[in-house]
Amino acid sequence: MSATSSTQAIADATSGRRGRLARAAAFGALITSSAMAGLGLVWLVASGLNPFGTEQMQSLVGGMLGADAVAGATLAVGLAGVLLAAILVLRRRGDDPGGSAALGAAALAVALCLVVGNVHIIALAGYLFGFSAVIAGLVTVAVLLVRAPRLGVPLLVGLIGVVSAAVWMGLTGEAVVEFAVAFGRALLEDAPNLAVTVAIVAAMAAWATVMVIGVGRSPAGRRFETWLVRHRRVLTILAAAAPLPYAVARASWLTPWPLFGPIAEDLPPIILTTGLMLGTGAVAASLLTLGLILPWGLTFPRWMPRIGGRPVPAAAAVVPGSIAAGALCVSAGSMLLINTDAPVDVVILNLVLPLWFWGPSLALAVWGYAAWRRRLASYPA
Repeated sequence: MSATSSTQAIADATSGRRGRLARAAAFGALITSSAMAGLGLVWLVASGLNPFGTEQMQSLVGGMLGADAVAGATLAVGLAGVLLAAILVLRRRGDDPGGSAALGAAALAVALCLVVGNVHIIALAGYLFGFSAVIAGLVTVAVLLVRAPRLGVPLLVGLIGVVSAAVWMGLTGEAVVEFAVAFGRALLEDAPNLAVTVAIVAAMAAWATVMVIGVGRSPAGRRFETWLVRHRRVLTILAAAAPLPYAVARASWLTPWPLFGPIAEDLPPIILTTGLMLGTGAVAASLLTLGLILPWGLTFPRWMPRIGGRPVPAAAAVVPGSIAAGALCVSAGSMLLINTDAPVDVVILNLVLPLWFWGPSLALAVWGYAAWRRRLASYPA
């Protein structure tokens, strides 16, 4: 086979994969938009079921216009999404909406942020991810002690230091158990709102995927993706830096001078446990983001059992990264509605936990990684 034929075959295969992905994304957008339309209708008929009618959830639209406006707007956005998704699903295989689909998808994603975006989403994600990060960190240290002691021993020493400082500041086993029980109970009691949160993030992720695919099919979009690939290292470093102020603030709770929390003498053990867990999640998020540009974002580290040394599937980074970026973006606007006694506190909170910057920068970093991996697959060495 000639070089030209081989290149054409690779291009055709890549085009086929993108076509299948586009169709899957359209189906996903159709399902999630139907769910959003259904939620909006239920909230209009039974306003008591609308979580935006209470302090449990509050979006920009809800804060300004009230819960009924959220219900009506959710129904409208859901129906618009159903219409656009149906068009994309039913289109002929040769039709390529490209830029028009990207524009519509972007509009729907922004509308979702304004109408149903709320801090409850990132709070829930933060607790779940922070808890998972603690467990994963302990497992990682245990594995490294066996398979890569040169790295595992220093990490174990650091872990012992952190735990010792936490115990010195008042952390107890009873507080850890109390937190775990309270967290599990809260998840069960909050199950309805959890389902709503999953639907919102899923709809946002589906439309973001449709937008990215549409952009990649237009000449201007391909130029933009080229720019993303060229600057993906800078974009990734910026995204990885975004959670660090929060991590530093929570790490300060291990000192007599805790930032953004009770004074050291009044820091209850369960609050200390919660803060350290969330801080661990922030550090883990930063490290995982850096994986988009580090070698282990392309090949699993050799110390990992079974999969060490194997190529990292692009989806293993792109899917969770996209979901995380979507959750951050959906929550960013409502961070401005945090109730505090002083407006300056809102500004400080949005600088310590800058979702407005973290979400978009992470989205661009993941997009750049996905475009880079796609080009590696299209033009292997």
